[in-house]
Amino acid sequence: MTEQPDAAAFGRYGPFAIAIVTISLVSWPIAFNLGAYGEVFYEDVFLFVVAATAGLAVSLLADPYSGERRWFTNVALAAPAGWLLVAVVATGSIGEAATSPILGPLALLIVLVSIPTVLRMMTDMFVPGFRSYESRRLLVGGLATVIIVAAAGFFVGVNNDSFLTCSDFKVAGSDQPSNCAQD
Repeated sequence: MTEQPDAAAFGRYGPFAIAIVTISLVSWPIAFNLGAYGEVFYEDVFLFVVAATAGLAVSLLADPYSGERRWFTNVALAAPAGWLLVAVVATGSIGEAATSPILGPLALLIVLVSIPTVLRMMTDMFVPGFRSYESRRLLVGGLATVIIVAAAGFFVGVNNDSFLTCSDFKVAGSDQPSNCAQD
């Protein structure tokens, strides 16, 4: 006879599970598209900008982060939208800005700082008191799960011809990757 999972454990870790599932659902298509097309799509850029900007609004309105870390959190959350505005004004498009010798590396720096900040903010929202749990195992396991999901998405994207046909992309209204399998 198999042992039934403890319902209380799911209740305690439910918000953590929701956070990991949500982040995984967002990371898969970004990684898949990067693998299949070699690009991060504009929708994914905007998704991140919206998440960071909404997080900034929460931070300013609800004051969840206080003390010396608050300024850093607010700057990290404002940076993606700020870069987007500067990029469009300076170059006329996100694509051109990404290849700019100044704006391109700046975008990478913003991503490296802002993504962890947005993820920390999401964890704080979804899992209040997470830091009080025996959280190292959960945090490492959760991050490993998201990384594995993203890596799988990238792998499936690169090898889309083994998983999908050109018709699958056509029916979905997507461009066909150069290596899609003919029907």
